[in-house]
Amino acid sequence: MHTALKDLITSAPVKDTADLHARYVPLVEFMGQAMGPNCEVVLHDLTVPDESIIAIVNSHISGREVGGPVTDFALWFMKQGSHDSIPFVAGYRSVNAVGRICRSSSYFIRDESNELIGMVCVNVDITELVNVQRLAGSLIGESRDSAAEGAPMPTTAEAKRRVVELAQATSAAAVSNTTNYGSDEEKEESHHSLESLRTNLESLLESMLDTALEKQGAAPNQMRRDERLEVVADLEEAGFFLLKGGIAAAAERLEVSEPTVYRDLVKVRT
Repeated sequence: MHTALKDLITSAPVKDTADLHARYVPLVEFMGQAMGPNCEVVLHDLTVPDESIIAIVNSHISGREVGGPVTDFALWFMKQGSHDSIPFVAGYRSVNAVGRICRSSSYFIRDESNELIGMVCVNVDITELVNVQRLAGSLIGESRDSAAEGAPMPTTAEAKRRVVELAQATSAAAVSNTTNYGSDEEKEESHHSLESLRTNLESLLESMLDTALEKQGAAPNQMRRDERLEVVADLEEAGFFLLKGGIAAAAERLEVSEPTVYRDLVKVRT
């Protein structure tokens, strides 16, 4: 049996980032070729979130390349703690920069100290299947469940927490599309997708800022201090400030100085 495949099956911890590269890059290349062109397979080195992608096969799915950043879902997972009981999560929904919809799964790689050091992510483009599902629903007059129709859409953070809670409660850690609440098409996939597959760091920062600011519903120059603190708190929970340039990007969008963002961040961390 190939060494990398054997190590993955036995869930042997990696020694360091060099070991991560040596063991998982061949596996990612194998998986990508074996699963076909509609399936993207990515290896992330989480010790460098700004440029975490170290191997990617079938990159046309998301438009990303080696040297690209980690995803917002991975950042959130890193920020929340190790969740060392979870080997993987499978079957959640993601969306790429141009709105293509994927069914995604992530396998978590840990070092000998049980710290999260990498991820193998699989993204299958299901856009056309979703479109067929919508068309079929409209043709047969399928309506949304009344309970779901009256329920508010969960925030991205709430949806991610539900995925982790479900994964912790099941030994296989496999989850279905837990964020599909029957929202109509106008809400778009970004509102019920757990992960945004961004091609570069600037795009990732902007996407995360958009999510945090949208929740407030007020222009930055009209926000009270408590509202701005809530934005900073949401960004902190999302792992935004783990990224290089996070402070500067937040200051620019919030229309305040970088020292102000630093002070706000210190306050929300206490």
